[in-house]
Amino acid sequence: MSRYGVRRALVAATVLIGVGAGAAGCGLELEDVPLPSLVDGPTYELTVEFEDALNLPVDAPVKLDGATVGQVTAVEAGEYVAEVELALSTSVELRDTSRAEIRLTSPMGTAFVQLFPGTGGDVLAAGATLPAAATGSAPDVTDLLSALSTVVTGGSFSDISTIITELNTALTGNAGDVRRLLSRLDTAVTDLDGELPRIDRLTRALDRLTTRLAGDLPEVTRSLTDLTDLVTSFDRQRADLVAAMESLNQFDVVATPLTNAVRSDLLAQLRDMEPVLRTLLAGRRDIDGVMRGLIAFAGGSDVASPGDFVNFDLTVLLDLEALAATGGAHR
Repeated sequence: MSRYGVRRALVAATVLIGVGAGAAGCGLELEDVPLPSLVDGPTYELTVEFEDALNLPVDAPVKLDGATVGQVTAVEAGEYVAEVELALSTSVELRDTSRAEIRLTSPMGTAFVQLFPGTGGDVLAAGATLPAAATGSAPDVTDLLSALSTVVTGGSFSDISTIITELNTALTGNAGDVRRLLSRLDTAVTDLDGELPRIDRLTRALDRLTTRLAGDLPEVTRSLTDLTDLVTSFDRQRADLVAAMESLNQFDVVATPLTNAVRSDLLAQLRDMEPVLRTLLAGRRDIDGVMRGLIAFAGGSDVASPGDFVNFDLTVLLDLEALAATGGAHR
């Protein structure tokens, strides 16, 4: 060993002896030695309120996104809440919408504070408080054992036992009926499985229908409103409608016998009108020519004698023998 190395060893031994002597003289113990800080650099204080923080020790780490960003400096009792003082790194910026939970590193591990940053709101300043409404605690071993105790001592196991007992009672002496029921259920499920494509098509059609109805909802609403007004109007005029129906019934009572009485005469008159109508139809072209001549004559008379009045003589020649011959030919 060199002279320089011996000197360093002597200095270190002297320092250790001095520390040991000071500790023995002042009664210093190991638990009095302060733990190193979990955060390097400047920090700021933040108070977080928890409904229960019994398992959270002082100097517990504070984590954000898996990284340690601070530590617990004090845990004090407030008004029905536990006030936990945190020392956070100034590089961490939290908002008033942030959340905090007390979690465990493992089922039997130590507790720590987990921070969840908010996406909006104002930035929390130094000395601010995160209320209990924004905090919570993850389930721990105590909660797990309590839930397990409930299950074992009369929870789900007791319910399963009751179900099994009831099933045994129901199946006793009814095995054949139950077997037939299961066979029918199997057949029904098989048939239903075969109809699944149709059911899918029906479901899609119903989806399209509901979509169209949703799009036409304003028109449907207006139609129902108009229909309501129409029904209301009919209701107001119900007495008049009933009176009209009664009058129509009375008219039917009178008109039906009258129609039956004159039915034969009406048929005979219609048969007599048949030759006349046939003659008119046969001479339709001549009649059209006559009518066009009359229209032309009327137009010419307006030109020949302007004014409000005109006198003229018109002679019409009818060949009765020709008319009789024509009527006889069609009779």
